Amino acid sequence: MAKPFKRGSRWSVRVRIQDEDIFLSGYPTAEAAKRAAQEHTTAIQKSGAPAKFGPQRTSLAAALLDYAREKLPRLKGAEQDARRINRYLRAAGLPRIVLRKPAQPTDGQQWLVHIDEAQQPVIPNSLKAHRATQAQASARSDAVRRKLACKTFSKITRADVQYLANAMEKDGKGGDDVRLEIAQLSRLFNYAKKYWNWAEPVTNPASGIDRAKTESARNRVLTQGEWNAMLRALASYDNRHALPAFALLLESSMRSSEPLLHATWGNLNWQRCILHLKDSKVGPRDVPLSPGAMQILRQLYEQDGYPDADRPLLPTTYEALKKAWATARKAAAIEDARGHDLRHTAATRYALELDGNVPILKLITGHKTDSQLMRYVNLRPDDAVTKLHGRPMNPEAMPARYLAAEMPPAPVTAASKTANVIAVNSGRRAA
Repeated sequence: MAKPFKRGSRWSVRVRIQDEDIFLSGYPTAEAAKRAAQEHTTAIQKSGAPAKFGPQRTSLAAALLDYAREKLPRLKGAEQDARRINRYLRAAGLPRIVLRKPAQPTDGQQWLVHIDEAQQPVIPNSLKAHRATQAQASARSDAVRRKLACKTFSKITRADVQYLANAMEKDGKGGDDVRLEIAQLSRLFNYAKKYWNWAEPVTNPASGIDRAKTESARNRVLTQGEWNAMLRALASYDNRHALPAFALLLESSMRSSEPLLHATWGNLNWQRCILHLKDSKVGPRDVPLSPGAMQILRQLYEQDGYPDADRPLLPTTYEALKKAWATARKAAAIEDARGHDLRHTAATRYALELDGNVPILKLITGHKTDSQLMRYVNLRPDDAVTKLHGRPMNPEAMPARYLAAEMPPAPVTAASKTANVIAVNSGRRAA
């Protein structure tokens, strides 16, 4: 066993285990350094040598890149993991990862993980200002990520991760954003210990992080007055798919990724008023469509020139819609409203209209359990009073719904209509 030595006020020790030099430092006494060396030697001899380059010679970002290659192909919800991992890869100057669906998935494979040597995605000019605003809003946490990304894996401490959590909170990130990013790092450290035999850090530095107490669930519901203002702002926005996209989300209560990523025109059954999603957070499902949703889709179908069955229902991107919402919300002077709040709004409105029929509500929203559904049904005490006293509801204060008369009519094209599309008056009010 090598003899500990003092560096500054702390003690260090260098041990050689299975032809690999391991340098341990930062211990308060020589005895503590000697004990740590013995523990590392025993752990490695018991479990085997560390895989890859080991925690002493690998940065956090490099470890995340290897983790992404190995773990993400089997994760159904890997897209969110990939976005978080790419923040660290970008901070360390490493190539980012890009996920693509395999042509023929096998053995539980959900994704193909590609390495983009260009490192940075090409940002359309229309999104550059939006990206700059986002970067400014996360300046503190991005600075911490840059330090973490380049730090040696074995040297990451709980204080480092706590500093990241504090910076995110100072940047105004919500409790869920902080929780999910810390959980991502925690999974990496657990994976490295279990599958790569990395004995360091000895304890998971992403565990036991103190976070500010925030509301556990979001319950924002847009009123009809707020939605009407959003409609007027979206009607003048230059992305012609933004307004129908948000109107469809409001009428269907779908998650934004469902019609964006998993639906083509061939998945829409016009007669049954059903949209079949090839995939979603809960797997394939059929979405019941309201008269308002069908009206939106008919107008969109005509607007896009009657596209073929294999064309996407919404030929735009999540990033483009996010920018459209932020721009329209600012123009409409509406506070604290997000695109995902449309799902809360639709679920709450349908709960009132359907007198709380839970089985039908779950079919509409796609939730598997009652508890999941109830996170999105955000009724107010005033709604109960209105029902109890039989009072008429104030239309402007009601949970918003799409009104066909408010949506600008689609331009008439020369394309021939398919036999299963019903011609309607675009000025008709949705039922």
